[in-house]
Formats: sequence, structure tokens, C-alpha cells
Amino acid sequence: MIRKHLERHIRLIEGQDNSAANMKRNQAQGEMQKAEKAMEELSEFHKYVSTQWATPESRLLGHVILSPPIGFGFGSEGYTHDWALVEIDTSKVNANNFDGNAIDLGTHISCKDSALSMNLHCTTPHPFRCPNDHLLRIKGTISDGEMRKPSGRDQTHEPCIMVIKRGITTGLAVGRANNILSFVRNPDYFDDDTDDNAKTSQEWAILPRNFKSGAFSEKGDSGSIIVDGRGRAGGLLTGGSAGLTLSTDITYAMPIDSLLKRMQELGVHSPCIL
Repeated sequence: MIRKHLERHIRLIEGQDNSAANMKRNQAQGEMQKAEKAMEELSEFHKYVSTQWATPESRLLGHVILSPPIGFGFGSEGYTHDWALVEIDTSKVNANNFDGNAIDLGTHISCKDSALSMNLHCTTPHPFRCPNDHLLRIKGTISDGEMRKPSGRDQTHEPCIMVIKRGITTGLAVGRANNILSFVRNPDYFDDDTDDNAKTSQEWAILPRNFKSGAFSEKGDSGSIIVDGRGRAGGLLTGGSAGLTLSTDITYAMPIDSLLKRMQELGVHSPCIL
């Protein structure tokens, strides 16, 4: 479709010999070359996928090696723990061209708009630079201490950390992680569905970016990693509390420090999540 559009554009200025037409022609021809190169790369990729990933068995990237039961009020911190560890089949992922874990920021939002959405208060800008390839690399972690005493501010000058996640339901979303850990009761995980067996846990709370942005997460987004503008992992999304209004809508997450600590206790010392 892009190629046909460019060809039609070139035909429209065919025979014209002036600076404006020449500039448009050169631009269109340059875009045509880029499109042809992209088509060649896509064709090679399609050939590779068709031959190397044709069967369901060939598309298995790894297997679960550790999946502890869901825990509420876990450990001295009292957090919810809901996670699993997957070992990747190294024969399926080429370490030479694996660029690390990243969140795809997509292209439907410009880098300028992405930066603006991450900075709600002009006097305390949150560190964020949109990568040229729109892939926000995940590196480092947000400590429990910083979660409790964030240096950033939101539009009402309340302490917060601006965070990003990409979920299977809501896609890319920006939110405000506040400095108050929420206490959550979890009756829905038990068969009788009553409060009698409910367990209480602490959770890292994330609010919508503002009242117009929509909920930070919805059902199906659980397990998404939540990072700040630097790409530092803050936690794994565990659930939410849909409010009657966006101002009361809250997403809950398990802090990353607690997760890594638990992994070390279970003998996992170098998980590749960062």
C-alpha cells in the first residue's frame, strides 16, 4: 500500500522540472527505497518463520521451572506474591542479537507526547527520554525506599513516581505510583468467596495518569512489569480495584525488591528480568 502510494505520488509530478517538484520527487524516491528494503527484510523474516517456526513445538520458547503458590501477606513486608520463573530455551533465542528485555512504546504516540505524559509537574520533571527505536530497555530496579519517598511530583504536587506498563488488555499506559502502600483484602482467591477466609496484603499502588487518561490496567493485564521513565523495574502487576470513577481506580503491584529477595531465598540468584 505504501509503495503504491509513493508510485502514484511520483507519477503526479512526472514531467515537472522545478525545485519544488524535484524535492518532492527525491523525497518520494528515498521513501520508496526504504519501503523496498523493508519489504525485502519482511520477506526474509517470513521465510525464516515459515521454515523454523512452522509447528507449535518449534514455537515453544521455554518452560516453567518454578511457580510458588500465590501468597498473601508474604514475608516480613507482607506483600502479595504471585509469580513464576520461566527458563528460556537458548537454542530458540540468539544471544548475539538479543538486545535485552524492553517495553515497546509503539509509534502511535510521538516521542514528544510520550515525554509530556511522563512529566506532570514542571518543577519536578521525571527523567524520561524516548529511545529512537521506541524500545524502553529495562535496567535496574526501584528500591522500596524510593517507593516510599519518591522525589517526583504529580500535577497536584503530590509525591509520585511516573511509571509505564504494557499489558495485554490495555496496552501501553502511564500511571502515577504514589508513596502510600495499600492494604488489600483478597477473598476472590478462595472457593467460598467470602471475607471469612480473606487475606490481607500490602501492595504498591498505581493511579491513572489523570482523570482523562483511562484506567492504568484492567482484567488480563496481570503479570505486566511496571517501570519508571529510566526503565527501572518497580514491580509486577497483580490486580486492581476498579472504581466508580478514575480517581478511585487503583492498580496493585508486587514490588520488585520483594520478588528478587524471594527468588534468592529459593536459590535463584541471577534471574534475567532486568
